[in-house]
Amino acid sequence: MFPYDVLRPRKQLRKLIAVFSVLFVFFVFGAIMTEKDSLLQENEKYKENERDFYFGMKTKPYILRESPRTEEKGDIFYLDGEQNNVVADDQLQIVTSRPVKRLPKALIIGVKKSGTKTLQEFLRIHPDICTPANEVHYFTRNYHKGLEWYRRQMPVSVENQMTIERTRGYYVHGDVPQRIALQIPTVRLIVVVRNPVLRALLDYTSQCDRNKSDLSFMEAFFWNNITGFIDMSRDFIQTSMYVKFLENWFQYFRLDQFHFVNGDMLYRNPSHELNKLEGFLKIRNLISSDHFYYNTSRDSLCIKKHDCQGRPHCFSENKLKTYPPPFLLRRLREFFHPFNEKFYRQTKQRFNWNV
Repeated sequence: MFPYDVLRPRKQLRKLIAVFSVLFVFFVFGAIMTEKDSLLQENEKYKENERDFYFGMKTKPYILRESPRTEEKGDIFYLDGEQNNVVADDQLQIVTSRPVKRLPKALIIGVKKSGTKTLQEFLRIHPDICTPANEVHYFTRNYHKGLEWYRRQMPVSVENQMTIERTRGYYVHGDVPQRIALQIPTVRLIVVVRNPVLRALLDYTSQCDRNKSDLSFMEAFFWNNITGFIDMSRDFIQTSMYVKFLENWFQYFRLDQFHFVNGDMLYRNPSHELNKLEGFLKIRNLISSDHFYYNTSRDSLCIKKHDCQGRPHCFSENKLKTYPPPFLLRRLREFFHPFNEKFYRQTKQRFNWNV
């Protein structure tokens, strides 16, 4: 054991080391705070110089940063900071709003195999319209994720642009009308419809190709080949009974919130159908026949592109590869006739499918 007088200097040394350690920490902290104050002063000077540089301009130009942060404010998402910017579209129309993510003001709700994807691509010609690249399925599969999630799936747009979302399964889903009415009740609804006989046949052949089924037309459409009754349990038959689903939509929306696009005419005279849709959406009438041309070698309708925009985007009309027996076609026309007539009355629009 060491005597007490030998251990005492060591204890004093430890105390001195502890005191110097505390003093060193305070010194480092003070230096950091001093450096922070100087940086803040330099930042204030930079902002003053920046304001002086833009003095006299209407608004400060907006620059998209590489990694913008999202700031929520009301019913839109700002890409960053304050709400100052100037944006010009390709029609040289100046607007004063920032690029943000907005809820859609219009929905393309169906119908499957009627030309909804083609309509969406045609609408992208218009500078006042922006759409998500893919179907979002919010009001069907993703409703549990909430309205904020839905908004984040929308493309960035400016104030004079209209966001339009397309999910073709909305029209036939029983819960969708009420869900839309609860969250965006003033939305405009776009329905693409075509001859229900052709639509049902295209839907059936598409399912056969997808499921690698060899079920014949007669087996697929007739409940019994002897009686000749149409099998109404088939989904491709039910989807073509447009009025059956429209009655559910009319419980939540007025007729003037709907616009019905003739899918059969969308390929034959696209500018005519799109001009009517522009009027319904209350946007500038810009799309004309000059935007399209027919490619005879590919048997498809194409959107004209400028020289610097790459290859043109072409669309082929859905056509049957094999035609069903005439007896089946006649029975399908007879079956859909009363549904078509009721659909005409409720929409106050005739499509001449019964001719």
